[in-house]
Amino acid sequence: MSEQVFIQGPVGKIEMFVDYPQGEVKGFAVVCHPHPLQGGTPQHKVPALLAQILTEQGCVVYRPSFRGSGHSDGVHDEGFGETEDNLAVIGHVRSLHPDLPFYAGGFSFGAHVMAKSYDALTEGQRPKQMILCGLPTATVQGLRHYVTPEIKGDILFIHGEADDITLLSDLIVWAKPQRHLLTVLPGANHFFTGYLKQLRIAISRFLLIA
Repeated sequence: MSEQVFIQGPVGKIEMFVDYPQGEVKGFAVVCHPHPLQGGTPQHKVPALLAQILTEQGCVVYRPSFRGSGHSDGVHDEGFGETEDNLAVIGHVRSLHPDLPFYAGGFSFGAHVMAKSYDALTEGQRPKQMILCGLPTATVQGLRHYVTPEIKGDILFIHGEADDITLLSDLIVWAKPQRHLLTVLPGANHFFTGYLKQLRIAISRFLLIA
């Protein structure tokens, strides 16, 4: 059962759900959820799976609710204010675990916010490893155009080959100049419907939490 906590953010309180590992605490992680105006919450199956895998490997996992969603204050801000809030969350939880390694993850809009947060952090503040699922890198039909910063590091990019919301072809165009390694699930849609087992395998193989 996740613990619900609140911290003060740039525009008011930020709701967070916290999950604790059974045994030794080896790290801490922040995981971001999909678009709140499209029904995204911290309890969505992909961020929930990320949290489950990270807690199994020894992390205390924090899943914030984006501004204007859940019990977080503020109004939706297209990823700009959400990045400010996420940086406040990262700063707060880092102060709680100053001697532990930091891990991060995000899905869809949450992957966009986490990528922007990663870019805003200094090298020493960045997560040791990061998992971005369904990262939007161009125009998402019916929503908006996403500008994703160029980021480098130990990052797992997982994408559905049949994703019709954040197109794989757009991710490849974005990733090519940076020579990123991409993990593609053939046949999977944006929400990885029917592919959670494969998602778990890819994430578990990637994470190195000692």
